[in-house]
Amino acid sequence: MKRLTRKAEEALLGAAVLRPEELTQLRWIPAGAFSRPDHAALWQTLHAVDWSTVEPSQITQTLTQAVDQIEEQGIRQMLSPVRLSQLVDVCPSPGSAPLYGGMTLEAAIHRSVEHSGEQLRRTARQTEVDQAQKALEQAAKTGQRFESLDAAWKAAPEMVRTLLDTQPAQAIAPVPRTERARTDLQAEVDTVASLLHQPGQLAEVKGWLQKADFTHPQLSAAYQAMRTLDERHAPIDPLTVAWEAQRHPGAQPSEQVLGELEQTGMSGGAASWAGERVLYTSALDRLDAAGHEIRNLGRHPSLAPGALVGHAEQSLRPVHADHERLQHAAREPELASDKEPAPGRSRRTPELAATDHEMEI
Repeated sequence: MKRLTRKAEEALLGAAVLRPEELTQLRWIPAGAFSRPDHAALWQTLHAVDWSTVEPSQITQTLTQAVDQIEEQGIRQMLSPVRLSQLVDVCPSPGSAPLYGGMTLEAAIHRSVEHSGEQLRRTARQTEVDQAQKALEQAAKTGQRFESLDAAWKAAPEMVRTLLDTQPAQAIAPVPRTERARTDLQAEVDTVASLLHQPGQLAEVKGWLQKADFTHPQLSAAYQAMRTLDERHAPIDPLTVAWEAQRHPGAQPSEQVLGELEQTGMSGGAASWAGERVLYTSALDRLDAAGHEIRNLGRHPSLAPGALVGHAEQSLRPVHADHERLQHAAREPELASDKEPAPGRSRRTPELAATDHEMEI
Protein backbone atom coordinates (compact mmCIF):
# COMPACT_ATOMS: atom_id res chain seq x y z
CA MET A 1 0.00 0.00 0.00
CA LYS A 2 2.95 2.35 0.59
CA ARG A 3 3.88 2.33 -3.08
CA LEU A 4 0.30 3.06 -4.15
CA THR A 5 0.05 5.81 -1.53
CA ARG A 6 3.17 7.48 -2.90
CA LYS A 7 1.83 7.26 -6.46
CA ALA A 8 -1.52 8.76 -5.40
CA GLU A 9 0.23 11.65 -3.66
CA GLU A 10 2.47 12.27 -6.64
CA ALA A 11 -0.54 12.23 -8.98
CA LEU A 12 -2.34 14.76 -6.79
CA LEU A 13 0.69 17.04 -6.57
CA GLY A 14 1.33 16.74 -10.30
CA ALA A 15 -2.26 17.72 -11.02
CA ALA A 16 -1.93 20.69 -8.66
CA VAL A 17 1.26 21.87 -10.36
CA LEU A 18 -0.41 21.59 -13.77
CA ARG A 19 -3.63 23.28 -12.69
CA PRO A 20 -2.91 25.36 -9.57
CA GLU A 21 -5.96 27.52 -10.22
CA GLU A 22 -8.12 24.56 -9.14
CA LEU A 23 -6.48 24.27 -5.71
CA THR A 24 -9.31 26.21 -4.08
CA GLN A 25 -11.50 23.15 -4.67
CA LEU A 26 -9.03 20.90 -2.84
CA ARG A 27 -8.70 22.66 0.51
CA TRP A 28 -10.39 19.72 2.23
CA ILE A 29 -7.10 17.82 1.87
CA PRO A 30 -4.85 18.79 4.81
CA ALA A 31 -1.08 18.85 4.45
CA GLY A 32 -0.93 16.31 7.25
CA ALA A 33 -2.54 13.75 4.94
CA PHE A 34 0.71 13.30 3.02
CA SER A 35 3.08 10.54 4.03
CA ARG A 36 6.28 12.41 3.13
CA PRO A 37 7.48 15.75 4.50
CA ASP A 38 8.46 17.06 1.06
CA HIS A 39 4.98 16.25 -0.29
CA ALA A 40 3.36 18.02 2.67
CA ALA A 41 5.64 21.04 2.27
CA LEU A 42 4.88 21.31 -1.44
CA TRP A 43 1.14 21.09 -0.76
CA GLN A 44 1.39 23.91 1.78
CA THR A 45 3.51 25.97 -0.61
CA LEU A 46 1.02 25.52 -3.44
CA HIS A 47 -1.81 26.73 -1.22
CA ALA A 48 0.20 29.73 -0.01
CA VAL A 49 0.26 31.28 -3.48
CA ASP A 50 -2.63 33.31 -4.89
CA TRP A 51 -2.74 31.65 -8.30
CA SER A 52 -5.56 33.87 -9.54
CA THR A 53 -2.97 36.61 -10.07
CA VAL A 54 -0.41 34.39 -11.81
CA GLU A 55 -0.30 34.10 -15.60
CA PRO A 56 -0.12 30.50 -16.97
CA SER A 57 3.29 31.21 -18.46
CA GLN A 58 4.59 32.24 -15.01
CA ILE A 59 3.37 29.20 -13.04
CA THR A 60 6.69 27.31 -13.11
CA GLN A 61 8.75 30.36 -12.13
CA THR A 62 6.32 31.36 -9.39
CA LEU A 63 6.29 27.87 -7.89
CA THR A 64 10.10 27.66 -7.99
CA GLN A 65 10.36 30.96 -6.17
CA ALA A 66 7.82 29.82 -3.58
CA VAL A 67 9.73 26.58 -2.99
CA ASP A 68 12.92 28.61 -2.47
CA GLN A 69 11.21 30.25 0.53
CA ILE A 70 10.84 26.94 2.40
CA GLU A 71 13.00 27.15 5.53
CA GLU A 72 14.34 23.58 5.62
CA GLN A 73 17.18 23.18 3.18
CA GLY A 74 16.67 19.44 2.87
CA ILE A 75 13.07 19.93 1.79
CA ARG A 76 14.07 22.59 -0.74
CA GLN A 77 16.60 20.22 -2.26
CA MET A 78 14.01 17.45 -2.52
CA LEU A 79 11.67 19.83 -4.38
CA SER A 80 14.09 20.72 -7.15
CA PRO A 81 12.79 21.84 -10.56
CA VAL A 82 13.60 18.37 -11.88
CA ARG A 83 11.49 16.79 -9.15
CA LEU A 84 8.57 19.15 -9.84
CA SER A 85 8.77 18.22 -13.51
CA GLN A 86 8.70 14.53 -12.60
CA LEU A 87 5.50 15.03 -10.60
CA VAL A 88 3.86 16.51 -13.66
CA ASP A 89 5.01 13.60 -15.81
CA VAL A 90 3.65 10.88 -13.48
CA CYS A 91 0.18 12.41 -13.12
CA PRO A 92 -2.17 10.15 -15.13
CA SER A 93 -5.03 12.64 -15.39
CA PRO A 94 -4.97 16.20 -13.99
CA GLY A 95 -8.76 16.29 -14.04
CA SER A 96 -8.88 13.46 -11.51
CA ALA A 97 -7.20 15.51 -8.76
CA PRO A 98 -10.19 15.20 -6.35
CA LEU A 99 -10.09 11.42 -6.64
CA TYR A 100 -6.32 11.35 -6.08
CA GLY A 101 -6.92 13.60 -3.09
CA GLY A 102 -9.48 11.17 -1.70
CA MET A 103 -7.00 8.32 -2.11
CA THR A 104 -4.34 10.35 -0.31
CA LEU A 105 -6.73 11.13 2.53
CA GLU A 106 -7.84 7.50 2.76
CA ALA A 107 -4.25 6.33 3.11
CA ALA A 108 -3.67 8.96 5.82
CA ILE A 109 -6.70 7.73 7.77
CA HIS A 110 -5.37 4.18 7.60
CA ARG A 111 -1.97 5.32 8.91
CA SER A 112 -3.57 7.31 11.71
CA VAL A 113 -5.75 4.39 12.82
CA GLU A 114 -2.79 2.01 12.74
CA HIS A 115 -0.66 4.46 14.74
CA SER A 116 -3.46 4.90 17.27
CA GLY A 117 -3.59 1.16 17.82
CA GLU A 118 0.17 0.99 18.34
CA GLN A 119 -0.01 3.84 20.86
CA LEU A 120 -2.73 2.08 22.83
CA ARG A 121 -0.67 -1.11 22.97
CA ARG A 122 2.39 0.73 24.23
CA THR A 123 0.33 2.48 26.88
CA ALA A 124 -1.29 -0.77 28.00
CA ARG A 125 2.02 -2.57 28.33
CA GLN A 126 4.06 0.21 29.94
CA THR A 127 1.56 1.57 32.47
CA GLU A 128 1.77 0.51 36.12
CA VAL A 129 -1.37 -1.27 37.30
CA ASP A 130 -2.32 1.44 39.80
CA GLN A 131 -2.23 3.98 36.97
CA ALA A 132 -4.75 2.09 34.85
CA GLN A 133 -7.33 4.86 34.97
CA LYS A 134 -4.90 7.35 33.44
CA ALA A 135 -4.05 4.80 30.75
CA LEU A 136 -7.70 4.40 29.84
CA GLU A 137 -8.00 8.15 29.45
CA GLN A 138 -5.72 7.67 26.45
CA ALA A 139 -8.52 5.66 24.87
CA ALA A 140 -10.84 8.64 25.27
CA LYS A 141 -8.35 10.80 23.37
CA THR A 142 -8.10 8.10 20.72
CA GLY A 143 -11.86 8.16 20.36
CA GLN A 144 -11.70 11.91 19.78
CA ARG A 145 -9.05 11.34 17.13
CA PHE A 146 -11.34 8.92 15.35
CA GLU A 147 -14.10 11.52 15.40
CA SER A 148 -11.70 13.98 13.76
CA LEU A 149 -10.79 11.44 11.11
CA ASP A 150 -14.46 10.82 10.41
CA ALA A 151 -15.06 14.57 10.09
CA ALA A 152 -12.08 14.92 7.74
CA TRP A 153 -13.45 12.19 5.51
CA LYS A 154 -16.95 13.68 5.48
CA ALA A 155 -15.42 16.99 4.39
CA ALA A 156 -14.42 15.36 1.10
CA PRO A 157 -16.81 15.89 -1.85
CA GLU A 158 -19.66 13.41 -1.96
CA MET A 159 -18.53 12.25 -5.39
CA VAL A 160 -15.14 11.26 -3.97
CA ARG A 161 -16.65 9.45 -1.00
CA THR A 162 -19.09 7.62 -3.25
CA LEU A 163 -16.28 6.34 -5.45
CA LEU A 164 -13.99 5.27 -2.61
CA ASP A 165 -16.34 4.14 0.17
CA THR A 166 -16.87 0.69 -1.30
CA GLN A 167 -17.72 -2.35 0.79
CA PRO A 168 -15.09 -5.12 1.08
CA ALA A 169 -15.85 -8.29 -0.85
CA GLN A 170 -15.49 -10.36 2.34
CA ALA A 171 -16.29 -9.69 5.97
CA ILE A 172 -13.38 -8.25 7.93
CA ALA A 173 -12.10 -10.52 10.69
CA PRO A 174 -8.96 -9.04 12.31
CA VAL A 175 -6.44 -11.59 13.55
CA PRO A 176 -7.03 -12.00 17.30
CA ARG A 177 -4.26 -11.88 19.84
CA THR A 178 -2.75 -15.19 20.81
CA GLU A 179 -1.25 -13.95 24.07
CA ARG A 180 -2.47 -11.76 26.91
CA ALA A 181 -0.48 -8.67 27.75
CA ARG A 182 -1.34 -8.46 31.46
CA THR A 183 -2.31 -11.04 34.08
CA ASP A 184 -2.22 -11.11 37.89
CA LEU A 185 -3.19 -14.60 38.99
CA GLN A 186 -2.25 -13.87 42.61
CA ALA A 187 -4.73 -10.98 42.79
CA GLU A 188 -7.43 -13.20 41.30
CA VAL A 189 -6.75 -15.92 43.88
CA ASP A 190 -6.73 -13.41 46.74
CA THR A 191 -10.02 -11.87 45.60
CA VAL A 192 -11.94 -15.14 45.28
CA ALA A 193 -10.42 -16.54 48.48
CA SER A 194 -11.37 -13.48 50.48
CA LEU A 195 -14.92 -13.49 49.09
CA LEU A 196 -15.34 -17.19 49.76
CA HIS A 197 -14.27 -16.71 53.36
CA GLN A 198 -16.31 -13.50 53.88
CA PRO A 199 -19.12 -13.44 51.29
CA GLY A 200 -20.50 -10.21 52.72
CA GLN A 201 -17.73 -8.42 50.83
CA LEU A 202 -19.52 -9.13 47.55
CA ALA A 203 -21.56 -5.99 48.12
CA GLU A 204 -18.34 -3.99 47.83
CA VAL A 205 -17.14 -5.43 44.52
CA LYS A 206 -20.05 -6.83 42.52
CA GLY A 207 -20.97 -3.41 41.16
CA TRP A 208 -17.73 -3.12 39.21
CA LEU A 209 -15.92 -6.49 39.18
CA GLN A 210 -17.08 -8.89 36.46
CA LYS A 211 -16.55 -12.54 35.63
CA ALA A 212 -14.63 -11.58 32.49
CA ASP A 213 -12.01 -9.77 34.60
CA PHE A 214 -10.64 -13.12 35.77
CA THR A 215 -8.21 -14.85 33.45
CA HIS A 216 -8.28 -18.27 35.08
CA PRO A 217 -11.41 -20.27 34.19
CA GLN A 218 -11.86 -21.89 37.61
CA LEU A 219 -11.58 -18.60 39.48
CA SER A 220 -13.92 -16.93 37.00
CA ALA A 221 -16.48 -19.72 37.46
CA ALA A 222 -16.22 -19.56 41.26
CA TYR A 223 -16.70 -15.78 41.27
CA GLN A 224 -19.74 -15.96 38.97
CA ALA A 225 -21.28 -18.69 41.13
CA MET A 226 -20.85 -16.55 44.23
CA ARG A 227 -22.48 -13.59 42.51
CA THR A 228 -25.42 -15.74 41.47
CA LEU A 229 -25.84 -17.13 44.99
CA ASP A 230 -25.60 -13.63 46.43
CA GLU A 231 -28.38 -12.39 44.15
CA ARG A 232 -30.60 -15.19 45.50
CA HIS A 233 -29.57 -14.46 49.11
CA ALA A 234 -28.36 -18.06 49.31
CA PRO A 235 -25.58 -19.26 51.60
CA ILE A 236 -22.09 -19.14 50.11
CA ASP A 237 -19.57 -21.81 50.96
CA PRO A 238 -17.36 -24.20 48.95
CA LEU A 239 -20.18 -26.71 48.53
CA THR A 240 -22.86 -24.25 47.38
CA VAL A 241 -20.37 -22.56 45.05
CA ALA A 242 -19.44 -25.90 43.45
CA TRP A 243 -23.11 -26.85 43.14
CA GLU A 244 -24.04 -23.55 41.48
CA ALA A 245 -21.00 -23.54 39.21
CA GLN A 246 -21.99 -26.87 37.65
CA ARG A 247 -25.12 -25.24 36.23
CA HIS A 248 -23.01 -22.97 34.06
CA PRO A 249 -21.07 -24.03 30.94
CA GLY A 250 -17.31 -23.95 30.96
CA ALA A 251 -14.70 -24.77 33.56
CA GLN A 252 -15.71 -25.91 37.03
CA PRO A 253 -13.79 -25.08 40.23
CA SER A 254 -12.51 -28.36 41.65
CA GLU A 255 -13.16 -29.42 45.21
CA GLN A 256 -9.44 -29.17 45.96
CA VAL A 257 -9.17 -25.63 44.60
CA LEU A 258 -12.22 -24.44 46.54
CA GLY A 259 -10.85 -25.96 49.72
CA GLU A 260 -7.49 -24.27 49.24
CA LEU A 261 -9.20 -20.97 48.43
CA GLU A 262 -11.15 -21.22 51.67
CA GLN A 263 -7.93 -21.83 53.61
CA THR A 264 -6.23 -18.88 51.87
CA GLY A 265 -9.17 -16.63 52.69
CA MET A 266 -8.81 -17.32 56.40
CA SER A 267 -5.64 -15.25 56.37
CA GLY A 268 -7.81 -12.15 56.30
CA GLY A 269 -7.66 -9.11 54.05
CA ALA A 270 -10.09 -7.12 51.94
CA ALA A 271 -11.44 -8.52 48.71
CA SER A 272 -11.91 -5.01 47.35
CA TRP A 273 -8.18 -4.31 47.44
CA ALA A 274 -7.29 -7.41 45.45
CA GLY A 275 -10.38 -6.95 43.30
CA GLU A 276 -9.11 -3.56 42.24
CA ARG A 277 -5.89 -5.19 41.08
CA VAL A 278 -7.89 -7.72 39.09
CA LEU A 279 -10.00 -4.99 37.49
CA TYR A 280 -7.05 -2.73 36.67
CA THR A 281 -5.01 -5.58 35.21
CA SER A 282 -7.95 -6.78 33.14
CA ALA A 283 -8.69 -3.27 31.91
CA LEU A 284 -5.10 -2.77 30.79
CA ASP A 285 -5.19 -6.10 29.00
CA ARG A 286 -8.40 -5.14 27.19
CA LEU A 287 -6.75 -1.84 26.25
CA ASP A 288 -3.93 -3.85 24.70
CA ALA A 289 -6.46 -6.07 22.91
CA ALA A 290 -8.25 -3.02 21.53
CA GLY A 291 -4.96 -1.55 20.34
CA HIS A 292 -4.08 -4.84 18.66
CA GLU A 293 -7.39 -4.93 16.82
CA ILE A 294 -7.30 -1.26 15.84
CA ARG A 295 -3.74 -1.54 14.56
CA ASN A 296 -4.69 -4.51 12.38
CA LEU A 297 -7.78 -2.71 11.10
CA GLY A 298 -5.57 0.18 10.01
CA ARG A 299 -3.43 -2.27 8.06
CA HIS A 300 -6.43 -3.72 6.21
CA PRO A 301 -6.45 -2.09 2.73
CA SER A 302 -9.93 -3.36 1.82
CA LEU A 303 -11.57 -1.19 4.49
CA ALA A 304 -12.80 2.13 3.13
CA PRO A 305 -12.40 5.15 5.45
CA GLY A 306 -15.98 5.24 6.71
CA ALA A 307 -16.01 1.55 7.59
CA LEU A 308 -12.48 1.70 9.02
CA VAL A 309 -13.30 4.46 11.48
CA GLY A 310 -16.56 2.75 12.42
CA HIS A 311 -14.81 -0.55 13.17
CA ALA A 312 -12.08 1.25 15.12
CA GLU A 313 -14.63 3.09 17.26
CA GLN A 314 -16.42 -0.19 17.95
CA SER A 315 -13.13 -1.73 19.12
CA LEU A 316 -12.85 1.01 21.75
CA ARG A 317 -16.25 0.38 23.33
CA PRO A 318 -15.07 -2.26 25.84
CA VAL A 319 -12.32 0.13 26.92
CA HIS A 320 -14.80 2.97 27.45
CA ALA A 321 -16.93 0.60 29.55
CA ASP A 322 -13.87 -0.31 31.61
CA HIS A 323 -13.14 3.36 32.20
CA GLU A 324 -16.60 3.80 33.67
CA ARG A 325 -16.12 0.76 35.91
CA LEU A 326 -12.78 2.05 37.17
CA GLN A 327 -14.43 5.34 38.05
CA HIS A 328 -17.19 3.41 39.82
CA ALA A 329 -14.63 1.44 41.80
CA ALA A 330 -12.78 4.62 42.75
CA ARG A 331 -15.99 6.15 44.13
CA GLU A 332 -16.75 3.21 46.40
CA PRO A 333 -16.11 4.29 50.01
CA GLU A 334 -15.01 0.75 50.87
CA LEU A 335 -11.97 1.16 48.63
CA ALA A 336 -10.17 3.62 50.88
CA SER A 337 -6.39 3.39 50.60
CA ASP A 338 -5.94 2.62 54.30
CA LYS A 339 -7.98 -0.55 54.00
CA GLU A 340 -6.10 -3.77 54.74
CA PRO A 341 -4.91 -5.53 51.57
CA ALA A 342 -6.11 -8.96 50.63
CA PRO A 343 -3.90 -11.97 51.46
CA GLY A 344 -0.30 -11.21 50.48
CA ARG A 345 1.74 -12.93 47.82
CA SER A 346 3.70 -14.89 50.38
CA ARG A 347 0.61 -16.95 51.20
CA ARG A 348 0.07 -20.28 49.54
CA THR A 349 -1.65 -20.10 46.18
CA PRO A 350 -3.99 -22.93 45.12
CA GLU A 351 -2.50 -25.13 42.45
CA LEU A 352 -4.30 -23.98 39.31
CA ALA A 353 -3.65 -25.41 35.89
CA ALA A 354 -2.11 -22.72 33.71
CA THR A 355 -4.03 -21.56 30.68
CA ASP A 356 -2.36 -22.00 27.28
CA HIS A 357 -0.45 -19.06 25.82
CA GLU A 358 0.86 -19.10 22.26
CA MET A 359 3.39 -16.85 20.67
CA GLU A 360 2.16 -13.35 19.87
CA ILE A 361 1.56 -12.69 16.19
